[in-house]
Amino acid sequence: MRSELRIESRVEEVSRARRWLMEHALAAGFPEEETRRLGLAISEACTNVIEHAYGGRAGYAIDLELDADAERLVVRIRDTGRPFDPSSYRPPDLSRAHESGYGVHLMRSIMDEVHYAPSPEGGTTLTMVRLRQKSRQGEGA
Repeated sequence: MRSELRIESRVEEVSRARRWLMEHALAAGFPEEETRRLGLAISEACTNVIEHAYGGRAGYAIDLELDADAERLVVRIRDTGRPFDPSSYRPPDLSRAHESGYGVHLMRSIMDEVHYAPSPEGGTTLTMVRLRQKSRQGEGA
């Protein structure tokens, strides 16, 4: 299964991206509880793009691509904003309350793989992979 979606860099669009992912994940046979967690991961990713890559400015494109097969679900999120340098990320201190800074941590907690790469047209491509439960059990997960 493959699907694409383009949203605008507005907070109101994040729920549309989440619904799109969840509908496709359910159709691909992912369990409902896991699908909700996937929705959280894409919400955090899109919110980070809006806030950090585009500085909270509306009117910019966020391109989403989803591929699901018998082994995994792969989501790619592309922006043309300020590039993200994953080496600059510092995980939040979970023993202290913070207003923000949990997005990357949540994505890494939910997904089996999270990769950032420069986009050819500028900006960043985020690739997130979630293995199906049977694939995860085969690896001792």
